[in-house]
Formats: sequence, C-alpha cells, structure tokens
Amino acid sequence: MINKIVSTLSHPVKQLCNFNSDRIKNTYPGFSVAVLIGLVVYFLSSMVNSPMLDPLIVALILGIIFKSTIGINKKLEPGIIFASSISIPVGIVFYGMHNLNFAKLTEVEPTMLLLLVIVMFVYFSVILILGRLLGQRKQITYLTASGSAICGASAIAVTSPAVDADPDDVSISILSVTVAAFVGFAIILPFVAALFDLTEKNFSFLSGTVLQFTGLVKIAGKYTSFLATDAHASEMLSLALSIKAVRYLVLLIAIPLFSSLIKKKLSAPWFLWAFLVAGLIGTWIYSSQGYIFHKTIVKYIQPVHIISWSIAMAAIGLNADARELFSNNGAKALLMAFAGFFAAILTVLAGLYFLSNI
Repeated sequence: MINKIVSTLSHPVKQLCNFNSDRIKNTYPGFSVAVLIGLVVYFLSSMVNSPMLDPLIVALILGIIFKSTIGINKKLEPGIIFASSISIPVGIVFYGMHNLNFAKLTEVEPTMLLLLVIVMFVYFSVILILGRLLGQRKQITYLTASGSAICGASAIAVTSPAVDADPDDVSISILSVTVAAFVGFAIILPFVAALFDLTEKNFSFLSGTVLQFTGLVKIAGKYTSFLATDAHASEMLSLALSIKAVRYLVLLIAIPLFSSLIKKKLSAPWFLWAFLVAGLIGTWIYSSQGYIFHKTIVKYIQPVHIISWSIAMAAIGLNADARELFSNNGAKALLMAFAGFFAAILTVLAGLYFLSNI
C-alpha cells in the first residue's frame, strides 16, 4: 500500500486528470470516510477552541480507532489513499502560507537566534544519533526529529512524503512526539522554571525553543505564574511565538536533507518548492504591504490548512496498524523524543547561563 500512496503523492494533478466514473465509484467510500473524520475534527476543534486540542492528532487517533474497532475493507483503501494524495499537497501549501513567515527572523535578537540555531542542531543530532544506535527505522527517526525540533504533528506531516514514510511511521512518530510534548509542558518545564528560578523572558525563550506544538507555547506561561516578571505578558508571548515561527523555517533544510538521505542522492521534492513559494506569499500577506489581502484572505488560509491536514491525518490513521504503536519501534521513538527534548532544555539553560555571564 505504501507504494500506492507514494505514487499518488508524486502526481496529484495527474491523478485528478485521469479520473473517470469507475474510479469515482472505487474511491468515493474511503474518501468520504476520511473527509468526514477530518471535517468532524475541524468543527470540534473550532467549537472547543483550545490550544491543547491539536486537530491533526485528534484526526489521526480517530482514524486509528475507526480502523481498530470497525475495520477497513478493500473497498475503502483506494479512497483513503486518494484522500492522502490530495489533502497532503494542499496542506503543505497552506501550511507554508500560514506559518512560514521569513519576517520573523528580524523579530528575534541575534544572540537568541544564534542560541536557537545551536539548540536545533542539538535537537536533531541527539535524535538522529540515538535512532542510529537503537536501530530505529530511518523514516521514524527523521520524522521524530522533525516533529520534535520543529513543529510537532504538522512538521511530521510535511516531512512524511519526502522520506517515503508509511502510515505506521507517521502514527508512531506523531504519538511519541505528542507524549513527550505534553509531559514536557505539564511537568518538566514548570519544574525546570522553578528549579532554576527563570524569569518570564527566559522561560518564554525556553518554551518557544523546545516545545513541539505551537498551541502549548501559547499557554505555557499561564501555568508558571511564580516566575519573576521582567516584561509585559503580551511581549513574552510574542517573543515565544516569534521563536517558534523561526523554527518552521528549518523545514526548508530538513525536507531536502532527509529526502536525500533516504534516496541516497541529492533530492528536492516538488512540494518543497510549492512550500517555499507559499511561504514567500504568506510572508507578504502578513506584512504591511499585504495588509489589504491580509484582511480578506488570511481568514481562509488557516481553515483550509487545518481541514486538509485533518483529512490527511484521518487517512493515515485509517491505514495505520495500532499494534505498531506498542512495538519496539514505538518504544524507541518515545525514548528518542524524550532524549531530544531533555538535550534541548539543557542546551537552552547552558546558553542562557553563558549569555548572563558575558
């Protein structure tokens, strides 16, 4: 099945052009299931409106639950594959347009930007080295590294077609990174903040640099009211989100790098260029020059981005084998995600200590 998924992802336009009535009949059932789950998740997340409710994770889990409880027959497979082949390219483009803002580079102090680069290097290095030592599948290693160091489920979804990942690789990586993220958010970061008596500014930098999900970055400061105040809360949130936005840009390096490592030759997937162009367009839309378009267009970018990824994650969950989540690969991925997270925290603390003493 993975060969079918990779093939359709490589030529989504061709797939649409070659459609006929027979293919519509074959794909409609499975496609409808994936779309229905994706839409339900989108409207649920919109109603709840909680930063902690990541629609991609919910859609993936619902897809896995649907397959585990009801089962997937052969008639649904073509439609599920087609749902992935269409929704992933659309999601990549709108993800880039919504999140890939090059202007954010100018909003971070040079010293913090340098420390961020070092932390990203450590994040990736620890997970990649540990994955090799543990004998982890390369796809899971690369996806876990991208999700941990960049942006959780979204980064994994964007990177997955570049490394020829199958649904089990994606589900294992996402759930491992998610567990590490929520444990880190709820327990580890507050403990570290109290232990080292961090200021609000330093904690904002820490959360923006190491937390995997943007939603968690947005609310991390609300659970550390004991921090020493050294700036306005809105400024600290802006700092954390600017740092998180800079991390999105690392995908422009990670995607061709991991694709080349998998294929053992220089490789730049076609969607990388679509992702880059979308990011440039998004940067302009969110700038003062694109203010008119910002008011009329931006309200549609995020919904399309979330809906397309929710459908894609639902399709991946419908293809995944729940038993793989409890396999050796699942345990290794969880260890890798936590190891990278701890290494990133230690690097930030060391960097902050160094900067405060020069």
